[in-house]
Amino acid sequence: MPGEEVERLIAVADASFLIGLSRIGQWKLLEAMAERVYVPLAVWDEVAVQGRGRPGARELESGRVVHKRAVSNRRAASALKATLGAGEAEAIVLAQEVPGATVLLDDPGGRKAAAGAGLQPVGLVGFLAAAKKAGLVPEIRPLLAALQAQGFRLGQTLVDAALRQAGEIPC
Repeated sequence: MPGEEVERLIAVADASFLIGLSRIGQWKLLEAMAERVYVPLAVWDEVAVQGRGRPGARELESGRVVHKRAVSNRRAASALKATLGAGEAEAIVLAQEVPGATVLLDDPGGRKAAAGAGLQPVGLVGFLAAAKKAGLVPEIRPLLAALQAQGFRLGQTLVDAALRQAGEIPC
């Protein structure tokens, strides 16, 4: 319900999640739903350094809940980098190192690896559905359309499932 206290996340985020949220102008949802968002160094580099001037860079650098953090288990991160991008690998390892953290990532391979590591990954679509459930957005349909317009590949099955979950199409 609107006005209801939102249980705020402790999260670790990957680049595509942060960039996507920024591209659709919904960074405020991250700050409303998260107490802290840890960003691994590889993700920080990808978004704020290599991506300077592009969506997500300014928001990341000025984000109130965002904290840059290195992974401790570099060996585990290196092992994951054999099959994943550096950002996804570090996000998964860092989420394992931060007690109670939710890992925010969209890459299918990264989500599979995160689940295999005992984590429950949340993608941008699921995050937007949770924001609606918390009363922070009136509907997610226009946000999903905006993501698609920005080049995010969202399968129709995923979109329909999210809209059903959000009560925007009948079950």
